[in-house]
Amino acid sequence: MATTEHATDTVRIRRTFAAPVEAVYRAWTTPEALSRWFRPTDEHMCTVHALDVRTGGAYRLELTHPEGARHVVGGVYRELSPPGLIAFTWRWEDNPTMGDTLVTVELRSHGVETELVLTHRMLTDEKLREDHRHGWNGCLDRLAATV
Repeated sequence: MATTEHATDTVRIRRTFAAPVEAVYRAWTTPEALSRWFRPTDEHMCTVHALDVRTGGAYRLELTHPEGARHVVGGVYRELSPPGLIAFTWRWEDNPTMGDTLVTVELRSHGVETELVLTHRMLTDEKLREDHRHGWNGCLDRLAATV
């Protein structure tokens, strides 16, 4: 089950995964796993350039499409509470005017399933919210197929 909610500057997506919470947390926090699913479409590839998973640690991911589009996103981990919470800043290198936004991933164990609530805040206009809603849903579709 997936739902998407919109607030003034926020996209919130809820998903349930057929995997234990520890497996979903590892998928977000290990380079090998993250590179397998973190992409909005099957055509994209994800290269993990940095993934220092600790409070204050940085990450940097590159998404490339075979037709040549390349987008790099990075940020800093604000809070980690394994296996239930990951919070990090988000900034596109090719869109510096967007500034830092904030992503929070909450994971709740339901036996052999995990409920994920992804909240992306500080998206200042409707196009940014729609683009990120689309991208996050694509990534989460691939996460579901991976865990």
